[in-house]
Amino acid sequence: MKHSLSITLTALLFLSLGSSAALTQDMRFGAKAGISLFNTTTSFSGGGFSVEATSDRRLGFAAGAYAIIPINDRFSFQPELMFVQKGGKMTDDDFFFEDDDFFEDEGGTSELIFNYLDIPLLVRFDIPVEASAAPYLTAGPVLGILLSGREKFNGESTSIADELKSLNFGLSLGAGLAFNQFHVDLRYEIGLSNILDMEMEDDIDDFMDFDFSVKTSGLLLTVGIAF
Repeated sequence: MKHSLSITLTALLFLSLGSSAALTQDMRFGAKAGISLFNTTTSFSGGGFSVEATSDRRLGFAAGAYAIIPINDRFSFQPELMFVQKGGKMTDDDFFFEDDDFFEDEGGTSELIFNYLDIPLLVRFDIPVEASAAPYLTAGPVLGILLSGREKFNGESTSIADELKSLNFGLSLGAGLAFNQFHVDLRYEIGLSNILDMEMEDDIDDFMDFDFSVKTSGLLLTVGIAF
């Protein structure tokens, strides 16, 4: 229910942004698809020590639609709706917790697969050069809405959506090349928020303060067409 409400509200926001600029001259829409390469960074601190581990990157899929709303000759506002697969791969050497449903401790390889509806709200700058391929830069915040989350461990898949927060926040930095209506886009998304929504079971005294977080970051490479 909370996922459906978040998706509905975000879709309405996106549509309102587009409708408010419907009369903007030279406004364009587009679609794109490509690959994602994301990993997870897990950190644990408390009791006088801290540990951090970064997983290997996991190959996923990304696809969606966007609008280009000109602000002036060089700058545009570019809101997007993107389906993006995130997550990571970890071996038993990466696991430093026991008795934790989120990270297996039986040895082997674990694959985390997070499916998100991403809402990048980007500022686009078209670099003024005379060339057949027009370069551009993009930057802005990204709101991610969790669609599903699961862990594959030694061939067995388990849902972990209940252990993840519904929303994820990040920052996107990217660059691309436009060939008339076609384009190639490469960007890096920095995860800013803890995606884990799970109470840590602590057998130690209550006065000890622990901090446990999981963040996602990665690359997106897409090709697309603007109409």
